[in-house]
Amino acid sequence: MPEEESWQDKVKKYCEKYNVPILYLSDTLYEPKVVPMIRGKSFEFSVMVALQEILPTSVWEVIKTPSNAQMGVHDVDVLIKHRSPEREFRVECKLASKGSFRSTNGGFELEVKCMRSRTLGQSMVETLAPQLGVTKRQLTTHNDQYLPADFDIVATSIGNAFYETDSATGLFEWKPSATAVEFLNIICGEHTENGDDLKDLAFNKIYVAKSQDLAITASNNITCTRRRCTSKINCGFIPNYPKIIFRSGETAPEHPWVEIGNIQELILGS
Repeated sequence: MPEEESWQDKVKKYCEKYNVPILYLSDTLYEPKVVPMIRGKSFEFSVMVALQEILPTSVWEVIKTPSNAQMGVHDVDVLIKHRSPEREFRVECKLASKGSFRSTNGGFELEVKCMRSRTLGQSMVETLAPQLGVTKRQLTTHNDQYLPADFDIVATSIGNAFYETDSATGLFEWKPSATAVEFLNIICGEHTENGDDLKDLAFNKIYVAKSQDLAITASNNITCTRRRCTSKINCGFIPNYPKIIFRSGETAPEHPWVEIGNIQELILGS
């Protein structure tokens, strides 16, 4: 068997292929506009690895699918396949919204940034609306929002909620407040304040929810904030920033979110 290519050789080959000066690769990756894209894409691989470790290979297959460049065709970030009976579950990977952690009277909450990377133009709205089963007006009003049919599961890491943008450098920095550290110590166990161990534990706190449970419906008790939405409690779209809520002293979030370790029970409904 041919020897597997090292990651160093892969990086070198990438730079040669796309004319990236390898001496300035790290500088390129540190650019404020590049970091969010890199972190978002790499999180997909983190979810893939986590699922491969959690789900027994005798029952499940977890794969990372290539991106599809076609506008209007939604990429599948990670695909979970149940071997028998054959079923597929599409996982959408979204980081928590930067700096979104806050304390509330009843505990703590943070938000997940869950929206299309590109809004739909009018021509795409006219093409997709009948395919999605919504009117052109509805899709225009919600042109950067997902529908539950776009994927089955949303996976998020809460770690990004504790990053802030440094005003001097423009870079994302791990800056949890004292209240955030208190919260993280509750759900992760006691660890060194602001240390790398707590940062890594926060990133690896991955939660999942069914897309249908995040949608704006009367049964989910979510209200749409779009001014032109004509069905604010039942429009069926997923909010741009779904909330993850932790009640005071609780280590697990409220429905519909569960830890990724419980994904098998979530998707099989047991």
